[in-house]
Amino acid sequence: MKFRKNLILLTLLGGMFFLTSCKESIEPPKPEVIKNYFTLPNNSITKYLVDSVSGGSNYFPIGIKTVNWGPEGVTAGTPYYTQNEQLDYLTGGNSQQRMKVRKTERGLYYYLDTTGFSALIPDTAKPFIQIDREITAISLPFFAGQSWSAFKFNVVIIPIINCTANYLGSVTYDQTIQGHTGTVTAERIKYTLSITIPTQGLSAVNIQYTGEVWYAEGLGVVKKEGDYFLFQFLGGSEVDLLMPNYRVRERLNEIIK
Repeated sequence: MKFRKNLILLTLLGGMFFLTSCKESIEPPKPEVIKNYFTLPNNSITKYLVDSVSGGSNYFPIGIKTVNWGPEGVTAGTPYYTQNEQLDYLTGGNSQQRMKVRKTERGLYYYLDTTGFSALIPDTAKPFIQIDREITAISLPFFAGQSWSAFKFNVVIIPIINCTANYLGSVTYDQTIQGHTGTVTAERIKYTLSITIPTQGLSAVNIQYTGEVWYAEGLGVVKKEGDYFLFQFLGGSEVDLLMPNYRVRERLNEIIK
């Protein structure tokens, strides 16, 4: 009997050793590789050809946009880099926009000053506001059928401003880029911005803007096409419904390092 008990004990110990050895031999899963679709921080200067799009889908040039980067600073307790954009018009003059942007391995985020948004809703509803502080321009990793909420501004559960993003897959960017060689593959993101303006005693006013942004690994944004109002919003500009809107296209043309 004692021998039998010892045999059972040895068998159990041997089995445990076998299982432990097998467990130790299993390699842990490899960490997921997150690609860099937005080169920040970045000391290079990028230039874009900017066109307007007529109602008949005909493009005509507006000017050249130059993008460079400023230092990192803290806004609302979060560090952001400054993204400086200047559009030099072919007809003379220029316009400028300064953005606050940060990125992580999981996304790209623009700070949005929402102090003026309360003008869109009546005073009685202001205590029930739910509003994001940032716009999520990229959510990584990309996958087929992916979508996410880029921004929301709700009163209780009623959306006043809602921006959604949809990943549309890969595409080849066919524009020649000075300062860069080789084929460029970009990832297409479609954004839809919906704004609902409540009006007392009348039906709400609904406005919608759409556009696409193409992001390439190691290069960042290589193309934008869609509503000008949408792209201003995605860059963190405060919503101004009096802002003129038109269709616009931007294509990366030159990289200066």
